[in-house]
Amino acid sequence: MSRNYKWIAGAIIATQLVAASALADDTADAIAALKKQIEELSAKVQQLENQHQAELQHPPGNLPEGVSATAPAGSSNAIPELGFVTAGSNGFWLRSADSNFTLRLQGVGQLDGHYYQSLNPGQKDTLTIRRLRLIESGSVFKDYDYFIQEDFGALNSATATNNSLLQDAYVNIHYWPGFQIQGGKFKELVSLEWQPPDSSLWFLERSYPSQLVPNRNVGIQVHGDLFGGALSYAAGMYNGLQDGGSGDIETDSNSKDVAARIFAQPFTNTSISALKGLGLGVGTSYGYEAGSSLPTFATVGRQTFFSYTNGASASVLASGDHVRLVPQGWYFWGPAGLFWEYAYSSEKFQLNKTIAPKTTRAFFDNAAWDISASWYLTGEQNALPAPPAPLHPFRIDGSGLGAWQLVARVGALDVDPAAFAKKSDFATAGSAQNAATWSVGMNWLMNKNIKWLFEYDQTSFGFAPGYQPTKGTVAAQDEKVLMTRLQFSF
Repeated sequence: MSRNYKWIAGAIIATQLVAASALADDTADAIAALKKQIEELSAKVQQLENQHQAELQHPPGNLPEGVSATAPAGSSNAIPELGFVTAGSNGFWLRSADSNFTLRLQGVGQLDGHYYQSLNPGQKDTLTIRRLRLIESGSVFKDYDYFIQEDFGALNSATATNNSLLQDAYVNIHYWPGFQIQGGKFKELVSLEWQPPDSSLWFLERSYPSQLVPNRNVGIQVHGDLFGGALSYAAGMYNGLQDGGSGDIETDSNSKDVAARIFAQPFTNTSISALKGLGLGVGTSYGYEAGSSLPTFATVGRQTFFSYTNGASASVLASGDHVRLVPQGWYFWGPAGLFWEYAYSSEKFQLNKTIAPKTTRAFFDNAAWDISASWYLTGEQNALPAPPAPLHPFRIDGSGLGAWQLVARVGALDVDPAAFAKKSDFATAGSAQNAATWSVGMNWLMNKNIKWLFEYDQTSFGFAPGYQPTKGTVAAQDEKVLMTRLQFSF
């Protein structure tokens, strides 16, 4: 093949342009026709480029068996068109020549440090790999997306049900943006705070409402974006799951949960700049839970302050209807951002005891709330679910300082006082009925891939009437903890 095909194609395009300028009357139809001709010629140039590169790799006389240099492009025995490989701050991409098939490789690693002012027995200041994840995503035939994410972090381990190792594994069919079908294991769309990826969090840990809603679950859902993104929705059916939990397999019952969420950003497509970043929504779920999979509640410092009884003389089981309601919202304007969420979870439990009364059943209504705020001191446009790229990435010569984000948060979780009723024994000894936390922090985004988080959290505990803190337990004193994270993501 002649290596002058680019010059030939260029001459053809130039000829078309000259002819058009001489004959056209500058009407819209003439311009559209000219654009179409240029696009067709550009496609031919790209095809010639791919074939030329393939011939360089397979010179005449050295083609693979069954491949012909003269076969029409696209036929089964033609020289295959070459794809594209790119790498950058958003990961590594592999793409076929026609863009029908793509593969994106990404990763996230987080090194955390916890430093407590008052240590409980057996507790230590520690450094740990909070998350270490590999992400493979892409598409086949353009309309079928896939996403797989594994976690090898120190706080996770491979189990018989893969609950820790396999974070996500799903396929999404999206012929139309307004109606998509997704199936596999993924984040159940009830809570707003669960939607941003872990690498985009303002704080090291999510807030209390996230402990009263499902995390990742196996199921199938329909979802979509309507009116140019002004309204999004999701609804689906999933395995039953305890509050704050993730699951690969339903082992406790045959029942399934149904969940739905709607989120509106009514001003996103308007010219009212002060309201473009307003979003309001609500999520809900209903199911019938049964079995020994029970939630525990922890502080933002990752210390458990409440758990249900599970011992030789008494144990608690989930045994009935489970309803969740989660109003939510956010607001962004320039460098400022505000996020809020409230979670209500009502579930029926059963207490089995070896002494009379041997069985007790009760509904418990637990609730949690959170208000978080952030401000980019360096002027970046605040946003979720993805954080902004620093306007001036950090440079050792001082020409760039990166992005600096000031954050603050208040929130609380309240367990139903009925769980602490005298002689009920639903709550483990030493459990607190309430935890309230305030947090302040500073995040340094050195560039798009490296991020430091510095955070101080202080938590106080409340107890049901007649209960007192047990010496040596988490809730015996306020939790005061300094936490930091070094994160890389690509």
